[in-house]
Amino acid sequence: MGITIHYRGRVNPKLRIKEFYIMANLISKEKGWSITEMMESEGPAMLAHPDEDIPYNGKLTMFIIEPHENCEPMTFQITGDGYFKNWVKTQFAPLEIHMGVADFFDQLKIKCSELVIQDESGYWELRDTKSLEDRIVNCYLEIQKTKDEDPEYYGPVKSENGRITDLLK
Repeated sequence: MGITIHYRGRVNPKLRIKEFYIMANLISKEKGWSITEMMESEGPAMLAHPDEDIPYNGKLTMFIIEPHENCEPMTFQITGDGYFKNWVKTQFAPLEIHMGVADFFDQLKIKCSELVIQDESGYWELRDTKSLEDRIVNCYLEIQKTKDEDPEYYGPVKSENGRITDLLK
């Protein structure tokens, strides 16, 4: 039902992950978004995936970008060989945030040897602002319809890790 951008890719093997982070940091600052420091760890982790988490064991570099308080964080968990995979739900933030996330990946792709974006709104492929706006309105209408049909539903709800659930019962 939501407006979510799924992203996966690989940092160009010719680059250090630090260079990828510096670029992400520059783009984030340009957009007025907050970004954490780059953190490194080693050991087991569960890489985020919307269907199920993916087990990983090894070197992991992580940083988090917060585009807007009503948007999920953009979390980058990068494996030792440069792979990352995650998603960001933007539907409750202003339209410009979704467009900004698409622009972020447009700029960041020069640091990637592979980047695959799946945008549930179709904006990534079409860059059609009106279609994106219509899709967001339809999501709100569907949420409201569900709440009207069953008052036990409530939402959206943002969890401690920043993930947003449209509806809960």
